[in-house]
Amino acid sequence: MYLRKISIKNFRVFDDHGIEVIFNKGVNAIIGENNSGKSALIDAIRIAFSTVPYSKDIYFTKSDLFINNKGERSETAQFDIYLDEVPTFLIEIWNPESPTTGEFHLRFYTAMTPSGIEKVKYKAWGGKTEGNPLSPETFDAMNIAFLGALRDAENEMRPSRTSKLANLLSAITTDEAAKTELVDELLKANKAILAKEPIKKTKEIINSNLLDIEQELLHQQIDIGLVEPKFESIASSLRSWIVPRWFFVGEDYPHYATLCDICTVKPLSKLVQNTDGGIYLDINSFLQSGAGISEELSLSLSSLMRYSFELHQNGLGYNNLLFMSAVLGDMSLNKSGIHLNLFTIEEPEAHLHPQLQELIHSFFERKHRNSSSSIQVIYTSHSPTLVSRIGINSINLLFEDNHAIRCYPLSSANLEETDQGYLEKFLDVTKSQMFFAKGILFVEGICEAVLLPEMAKMLNRPFDKYAVEMVNVDGTSFRPFAKILTLPAGGRCFAKAAILTDDDRCTDKDDPSTYIAKDLDFDDDLNGIHEKIKNGNPSARFNNISELCSGISVELCGATKTLEYELALKLNNVPYLLDAINSEYPEVGVKLKELVNAETMLETKALRIWLFIRTRNSSKGQVAQSLCRALQKQIEDIQNGVEIEKPFIVPPYIAKAIYAITEPEG
Repeated sequence: MYLRKISIKNFRVFDDHGIEVIFNKGVNAIIGENNSGKSALIDAIRIAFSTVPYSKDIYFTKSDLFINNKGERSETAQFDIYLDEVPTFLIEIWNPESPTTGEFHLRFYTAMTPSGIEKVKYKAWGGKTEGNPLSPETFDAMNIAFLGALRDAENEMRPSRTSKLANLLSAITTDEAAKTELVDELLKANKAILAKEPIKKTKEIINSNLLDIEQELLHQQIDIGLVEPKFESIASSLRSWIVPRWFFVGEDYPHYATLCDICTVKPLSKLVQNTDGGIYLDINSFLQSGAGISEELSLSLSSLMRYSFELHQNGLGYNNLLFMSAVLGDMSLNKSGIHLNLFTIEEPEAHLHPQLQELIHSFFERKHRNSSSSIQVIYTSHSPTLVSRIGINSINLLFEDNHAIRCYPLSSANLEETDQGYLEKFLDVTKSQMFFAKGILFVEGICEAVLLPEMAKMLNRPFDKYAVEMVNVDGTSFRPFAKILTLPAGGRCFAKAAILTDDDRCTDKDDPSTYIAKDLDFDDDLNGIHEKIKNGNPSARFNNISELCSGISVELCGATKTLEYELALKLNNVPYLLDAINSEYPEVGVKLKELVNAETMLETKALRIWLFIRTRNSSKGQVAQSLCRALQKQIEDIQNGVEIEKPFIVPPYIAKAIYAITEPEG
């Protein structure tokens, strides 16, 4: 059984229109910028599954009711929960019309008590019809765990009867004979401890003082041991710590020579690292290898492993890993009567470096696939690393639309199979950052990616100030990215989005009146080329993306022919471009400069510059970098009050894109 969908209305940031969130059976991510309702969504799930049961760790309060922009509090809130793979015996929630599914509903409202106190009440029902009762026994089949963003994993792992370690041991040890065996071992240990003189002396002193205080009439005695000899005491006493992987073994160690001889065998050689005065040994792995290790050597090495890190000495990241390992270990067990194992986590990436984030996501996936208990994981995240690893169909995006929070399950995007495959291949860490931005600018390649941030600063629209993410699609495949922004009911999930691309006119070989040959270079006869550019039509690719963008309100900003041609169509920009080219091509760049300066028409100057760069396409990134440095120098000079005689001019189509994703000109 798993959570398939939840609908939430009038809860915290979610208004009467509400949100509908769709989940898959395995690992799911809820993403969005800060204050977009991710924590509220997780809390709604927790409240939904803990309202009816006797044991609760979260409650619905009056402050959870939605308050609109007029300050008016909603009268009711409602959660609708839809499940799949529901066993038929869960008759309270099972749906006979769709035998694999089930649902239950919760409505919260306020009511006045006879004493005049306003309290939160709720109605809960299973199935489609209000009034069908729900009992705590139904929720006994659902195992829910939560790891919050402001978590204290160290405290959660401390010894107690409700610790994660205690829960895991109790889940593993279901047989009474196994429990009795553990208790018997504890009794033996207690007996051995009591036989030691310091313990006996401690016990005698306390009992002697008790006798002195109480006298014979009230005489009581105490006993001393490790813990009270009960299984519950064993479970509540469990504690964990980190054992370092590498231990130093000096040359003066009694078994040093024997140890070195054993470790010459190839499979074991990776467990040893040589250093001055001895070796570092992975003792734990070495002992588990079973490589003919004598009992004497085993005991001796085990004694070296007494050094360990207490939980409070560990990094926060590793304590979180310990917590998640214990919870998922418990959920992995096939426990009788449990049919839903749901682990909700806020920001699993907290305190973990990117590589470890990738490993933790893979761990979640394996636990889901390999567990007979079918673990479902739902996490919130701000991590592009995690988003880049999870499939598009497993992402729910929370976003703001006209001052209201909405949810966009990316599984509902109008994506063809090829579009989805392309996106999942190219949504790497840098491109995944777009889901957390206020505005998105899609560009073709490295030149735009290098130059546009500086041009935005020249227009006083720096991207960082406006939380803009620039996505380099490294080509012209804008269509999948544009389609994923499109909501099923129309509109888009980002208020500000633009595509900056070349219109690639004059590339149709079937139209010789406008086609510009690919072998044309800057020093060739350019007679008639300007007319071809002027009369040419945008390419079919550009027209297709233009049609798509007009339907989803994404601003399409097209360059006449290419970026380089447009840059050079401003006379002020020509010297900057020539200097940038000359820095990469000091010899042939001189010839280009002579030809360009000899031209009287600006369009022909631009053509020669464009053709030079087109023919030497492999170096266009370096030219862009050189131009970028010139723009940075100009920005710095302006900030220092230096007057620029001929400042670089941002081409109109680029300015249009920058204003579209930041704020309008003016």
